[in-house]
Amino acid sequence: MMPVPQLRQNVSSMERRVRTHVRAKMHRFAAIVPQELVSVCRREMERLGLDILEESEAGIEFQGKLEACYRANLWLRTASRIVCRWFSIKVGAREELFARVVRLPWELWIDAGVPVRVDVYLKGARITHSGLAQKAFQDALRQRFETLGRMVRFLEGSHGGGKTEEDTSIQGEGFVQRILLHVQHKQGVISLDTSGAHLHRRGYRIQHAGAPIRETLAAALLLQSGWTPQMPLIDGMSGSGTAVIEAALLAANIPPGRRRQFLFEKWPSFQEKTWAYLLKRADAGRKALQPGTLIGVDRDAKAVVVAQENARRAGVAEWVTWHAMPFENVDPQKWSIPPGLVFLNPPYGVRLEVDRSLYERLGRHLECCFRGWKAIVLAPHRELLIFDAVRPRKIRRLRHGGLSICAGFYDL
Repeated sequence: MMPVPQLRQNVSSMERRVRTHVRAKMHRFAAIVPQELVSVCRREMERLGLDILEESEAGIEFQGKLEACYRANLWLRTASRIVCRWFSIKVGAREELFARVVRLPWELWIDAGVPVRVDVYLKGARITHSGLAQKAFQDALRQRFETLGRMVRFLEGSHGGGKTEEDTSIQGEGFVQRILLHVQHKQGVISLDTSGAHLHRRGYRIQHAGAPIRETLAAALLLQSGWTPQMPLIDGMSGSGTAVIEAALLAANIPPGRRRQFLFEKWPSFQEKTWAYLLKRADAGRKALQPGTLIGVDRDAKAVVVAQENARRAGVAEWVTWHAMPFENVDPQKWSIPPGLVFLNPPYGVRLEVDRSLYERLGRHLECCFRGWKAIVLAPHRELLIFDAVRPRKIRRLRHGGLSICAGFYDL
């Protein structure tokens, strides 16, 4: 057993190294975001005051100290995750990859007690088999920690195409440290996930009704629609209530990550006081909303109950009004609501046959009862969004999980 004085000395030395080489330095990060949402995510980042470097194939690159990473995870509503572009290395043969990886100061960055998943992506590299590159990488990481008397547990990773950035990094209730190695020709970049679970997992939607829209996509559509927090919003086919809950979080200036944990909280470099300060500032910036202008509607009373519970967990229940009724029965004039935004996410999916007549009925109802309103309607096919009664001002094609969908934006 290591003598206590020596153990204390090692702990003290480790703390100094973390402070000098991690906390005090500027780092490069990336907000991973689908290409069709890059512009809206970039505007979010600009409002947060993040130091943007460039747009990339993965999303948007930025730089800053660890606090910038914390802020991005806490506040970005449209990003999928935040990764740290940790280290660039030259990658030749398998032996060279091992030698370079084993020398890196992993112990300053990741907690060996958190299971690790290594994902490898090769393009024009000397190592042609991603499985061999992954094994060399894992062997080096294992040896590095074994010299420090610590063990690393590895989970199955990707060999260049099996899993994507949208996969969760949660196993049960525990975190998984995802490490990404991208090699193009002889240049390799090692990135560390900082988020843990995909950022659409806000922590409030434990239950869902049917096939819910992702929180990140709902937020992006709201930000693109021209809707402002001063305008009413009706989520006409609310299901789990995602769209109207995201609108409430946005209007109340509540960060989307306020009710969840992040992987960076498990890092040796985690600055607890800095994180507590960011949360305190966020809580101080909350705004109270006027009840009655955010409305969730669904014909399924059980779905409404689920949505109400989700709103309660999100901390916005007092500001959202719910109705169990078909959208075709909604008339905002009878509720004395001025024009705002109506959000419609009709049921669709791989196994569901599209009801074309439903979309035509929606178009007629929008034209009849929602004059002066803005509208967003989602559909699996573009032609479903061109109604006889009203035409969209624009249609955007988006990815939603494994589906390609279209969003129609209307000025009624």
